[in-house]
Amino acid sequence: MDTPSSKRLSAYFSFGVLIALLEPLILLVMGDDIAGALWPMANRSLDWTFFLREWRTEAFALAIILVPFAYVRSPNSGAREKSISALILGITFGLLLIFSLLNIAYLRDAFLLLPTIYGFIILCTVLIIGGTPKNPFNKANNTIDKTTHFLLVLLAVWLISPGLSAMAGLSPSPPELDLGVGTYSVTTTIHEYPMPEEVASIQGDYEEDVTFSVYLTLPDGHQGEMPLAIILHGFANPFFKSYVDWVETISSRGVAVAFVQYPSDVMPPGYDTYELHEEDGMSNHPFHLPRAVAIDAALDFTTTIIPENVNPAHLMIGGHSLGAGYALLTLDWALERGWGNESLFVDLETPYARPVQDNLQIDLSGIPDQFMAHVAISEDDMSVNDCFGVYHQSLLGENALFIEVPSDRYGFPRLVASHYLQATETHDTLADWGFYRRVVHQSDWLVARADGNQSMADYSASMLVDSKELRNMGEWSDGTNVEQLGIWDDALNSSEFKHCKSWTGP
Repeated sequence: MDTPSSKRLSAYFSFGVLIALLEPLILLVMGDDIAGALWPMANRSLDWTFFLREWRTEAFALAIILVPFAYVRSPNSGAREKSISALILGITFGLLLIFSLLNIAYLRDAFLLLPTIYGFIILCTVLIIGGTPKNPFNKANNTIDKTTHFLLVLLAVWLISPGLSAMAGLSPSPPELDLGVGTYSVTTTIHEYPMPEEVASIQGDYEEDVTFSVYLTLPDGHQGEMPLAIILHGFANPFFKSYVDWVETISSRGVAVAFVQYPSDVMPPGYDTYELHEEDGMSNHPFHLPRAVAIDAALDFTTTIIPENVNPAHLMIGGHSLGAGYALLTLDWALERGWGNESLFVDLETPYARPVQDNLQIDLSGIPDQFMAHVAISEDDMSVNDCFGVYHQSLLGENALFIEVPSDRYGFPRLVASHYLQATETHDTLADWGFYRRVVHQSDWLVARADGNQSMADYSASMLVDSKELRNMGEWSDGTNVEQLGIWDDALNSSEFKHCKSWTGP
C-alpha cells in the first residue's frame, strides 16, 4: 500500500490550516481589527451550535459509526485517503484555533458540541492516517511521528469527553419558559430620518450601506391609547434583525416601539489622538458628540411618525451595551419634553458608558413617581466592565434594581450569560428567563398603567422588584435549581461591587 511521506502529509495539513484561516486573514489585510476579522466565524459558530443542539442525537449516531469505520479502514487506507485526511485535519485544527480564540474572548465555554465534533473529526482522520496509536513510552515507538499521533488521539479524546454525555442525551436539560403569546401581531415600518450634515460628513465606511432609520413597530388592530417604547442598539450593530425579538415582545403586548438606529462609525476631530478615560460610569470618547446629535435628530423625527393614539406620557426607554449609555441621553431628551411624566420604565442591558461632556449631562428632576428601572449585567460579559452599570444604577436612584444574570454550566445546553444575551441571534432558554421574562412584565406594567388597570399594574410591578419570583430561574430537568438572578438595591455600596468606587478604566 502506497504511503505518503511525512513531509507530504505535513504539507496537506498546513494547507488545510491555511484554508481555515484564509477568511480572517483576508479581512485583517483589508483593514479589519481582530474582532471584526473573527466576527463572521463567530456567527457561523453560533449557527452550527444551534444546529448541533437540535440534531445532537443524529450527530452522536454518525460519530459512533464513523470512528469504528475509520479504525477498521485504517490498515487499508491509501496515499490519497491519508492525504485527504491530513487536509481535513489541518482545516479542523484551523477552525479549532479560531474557536479557541472566540471561546476566550466571547463564548466562555457556552459552545460544548462544536469542539466535541472537532474531536471526533480529529480522531477519525488520525486513525486513517496512522492507525491505532502506539505507546510512546516504548522505545520502539519513540519517534516524532508516533508520538505526535498518540498526542493527537489524546487531544481528540480530551475534546470529545466534555460533550459526550450531552450528545448522548444524558445531561440534565434546562427549564423551558412559556412566556405566552402577546395579544397582538405586529407590523414594522421603516422611516429614514434626515442625518445632520455635521454627522454625515464624518461617517466612516463600516456603516456606509446602512440607511439610518427609525423602525416603528405597532400592534395590529390595537384600539385606543397605547404607550411608547424607545430601543437603542449596541456598538456597530445597528441592525433591526438583532433586536427584533426584543421589539416584537414589547409591541405584541400593546406598545408602540421605535427602534432608533444611530451611527457608530464616526470620526470627529481628535478621534485618533485622544487618551481614553473612563470613570463614574462615563467616558470621554469624542464619538459621543456626533452620535448624540444623530440620536437627537432621530428622536425629533420620531415625534412626526408616531400615531395620534400613542401616548408618550407612558414611556419605556431601553438600550443594549453602548445603546444603554445613550438610553440615558434619550431619557434626558424625553424628560425635557414631558414624556414619561405619568409612568416610566428604563431598561439598561449590559450597559457601557454615558458621555462625560458637560453638554451631555442628564437632568433627572422630571422623573415621575411611577418610575422603575432595571440595570442588568451578565456574569460572563467580556466586553463591558460591570462598574458602568453600577454607576448607572446609582444615577437612576432607589427605584432602579441592579441585576446580574448568572452563568450555570451544570447541564446541557450550558447557560452562559454573555454580553450578547439580548440579541435575537442568541435567544435561548437563559435569555427567556433572564431577559425576556422581564421585558414581558415591563411591557404589561406600562400597558396597565396607560389603561388605568391598577390591579394588573400592581401585579406586573411585583414581578419587577426584588422577590423570590424575580430571582427564580427554574430547575434543571433533574430537579437542581438553576442559579438565581443576583439582585442589588444599591450595588455601588455593596461588598460585591465596592471596587467600583476606586475603579477607572480602561
